[in-house]
Amino acid sequence: MDIFKKAAAALTAAVMIFSYIPAVYADAEIDDPYAEVVVPSGMDVKKLRMEINDVGKIIPQFASAEIGVFVGDDTVYTGYFGCTDAENNIAADETSVYEWGSISKTLVWVSVMQLWEQGKIDLDRDVREYLPQGFFSRLSYDDPITMMNLMNHNAGWQETSRKAYYKEGEPLVGLEQILRDIEPPQVFRPGEVTAYSNYGAAVAGYVVECISGMSFADYVHKNIFEKLGMEKTAILPDHSDSAYVYEKRPQMKSYGWMFDNLIDMGSCLYYIMPYPAGAATGTLDDLMTYAKALADPDAPLFADKSTQEMFYTPTDHYGTSDIPINAHGLWFEEHAVRTLGHNGATMAGQAYMSFDPVSRTGLVIMVNEPAGNAFLSDVPDLVFGSLSPEMYGADSTDEDMTGYYLPARTTFRGMLSFSPYLEAIDLSKLGGQMQNDGSGVHQLVVKNPNPMENSKYSVQLFGERRHPDGSGLAISSTDLIYDGTYLIKLILLTLYVMLAAVSVFIFMIELKFRKHGRQISFAGHRSILAGHFARLVSVVLMLATYAAYAENKGGIAYSAGAAIGVMQMVCMAVVGISALYSIICLLRMKPQPVRNILNIICCTISLSAVLYFEMYNYWTM
Repeated sequence: MDIFKKAAAALTAAVMIFSYIPAVYADAEIDDPYAEVVVPSGMDVKKLRMEINDVGKIIPQFASAEIGVFVGDDTVYTGYFGCTDAENNIAADETSVYEWGSISKTLVWVSVMQLWEQGKIDLDRDVREYLPQGFFSRLSYDDPITMMNLMNHNAGWQETSRKAYYKEGEPLVGLEQILRDIEPPQVFRPGEVTAYSNYGAAVAGYVVECISGMSFADYVHKNIFEKLGMEKTAILPDHSDSAYVYEKRPQMKSYGWMFDNLIDMGSCLYYIMPYPAGAATGTLDDLMTYAKALADPDAPLFADKSTQEMFYTPTDHYGTSDIPINAHGLWFEEHAVRTLGHNGATMAGQAYMSFDPVSRTGLVIMVNEPAGNAFLSDVPDLVFGSLSPEMYGADSTDEDMTGYYLPARTTFRGMLSFSPYLEAIDLSKLGGQMQNDGSGVHQLVVKNPNPMENSKYSVQLFGERRHPDGSGLAISSTDLIYDGTYLIKLILLTLYVMLAAVSVFIFMIELKFRKHGRQISFAGHRSILAGHFARLVSVVLMLATYAAYAENKGGIAYSAGAAIGVMQMVCMAVVGISALYSIICLLRMKPQPVRNILNIICCTISLSAVLYFEMYNYWTM
């Protein structure tokens, strides 16, 4: 009888449990007014939530992510995943703060459009009319640099290679001074080449200062943050303009991954001194508030709706088509629908903000991983849908895009001018099908090898762009410049490095001979050894240049650059003397002519590489 009683009790309990679950689920459905709302991808919010939550379950590793989706004025989904401090098990939540990165630039563009609305700035006038006299000192062209050039990132500057990030505890400098200190060379004529520029955006922020008569940070707080009620966002490099962020930011750690192991990178508190370009930091809710304002047709950030309409008018396109790339500093993205927004990355993490102006659907993602994670790559298509190959390429023909392209956003002058040749892209090697629709728009279609993914294809658009020195392609935020002599330059750089390895091998042989009491002696022997040593040191200095660049988070202190540059010049002087001495030995018919000939060849290669790639040139870095 006891067995029957226990069985009956268990059965009763089971019936109660299973009858209770549907009730809870039903209550959740009743309490959720947004469950049936459909986002542009075609999913309703109920399914979207499950899909986003599944991303967090499927991806093998991530540190943390915060995600917000809104439709109109309503936040239809908020998700907090992982930890902002894994060691202390501090979960990501609504109190956490993350760095916006380059989403901060949109604050510059909103500010500029507000001043344009007030008649205080002409977008097509040379910005030097608003700046202190003689502000720029490294321009190569006399052409005007307009605010439109700054918004479209085509003012012509190369990537700055001077120190722009400061570590916690280092003395800070003002915006004007840092812009003077880090000014990069102007390598393109304004308006001809798009090369995403942190420097250009920061200059635009300083223009706002000069016109408004207040610091850029004060202007943003008064005209954007306070207007929208954003009380938990800072924009100054040290976050001192928000007590909340100043206290919370050191509590967030950043993480990387190595061999599937989580690497604690600490708080990564680096101060972005040209701060209008990327220093904003705040909560998910504040960034959502800002994104909603941008998507609002009532234009709460402007006095007149027509200003916002002007703001969202395309200012750059793919080829000769009507497919837009840029709108006064905001970037278009092609999904199943067209969105506007900006993403950002810092040494501490990444962020994403995009919205569909038609449906007023928006998405914000914030993570504390500098390399990003799957939420950033997967969730936008869940919300906005994916771009299909048929949208712009249904009647297109297959095309073989051979050749190498260099990214325009890089360093073409100075000690780091070798770096573009390590970043070149051969479109034919990307493993996709290139198509051309006849209007200068190409699309690369790559089939997704994973059938479980939401999208069957990955589609990248390219627009033809005629550059002064040849053909190029436009992609979002930067151009790709065709280089027909890329392989020759790469071979020169490779030989330069390989000769240093040969020098090490020769020194090992020399030491082995000496160890066994044998001396190698012939006319010019010591001179040749000096050339080998100088070549080896030169390559070490090149690597030191890159190491210093990485150590300072994308910049080299002028003193370090000067020291490396002077030592490179000394090395090349030694290499030149070594080659000259070998020439003299050959003319005088000294023994070992083969060795002298080889030394002349090796010295010529090393000299050519250092001179062509300007590895000595610290003046224009």
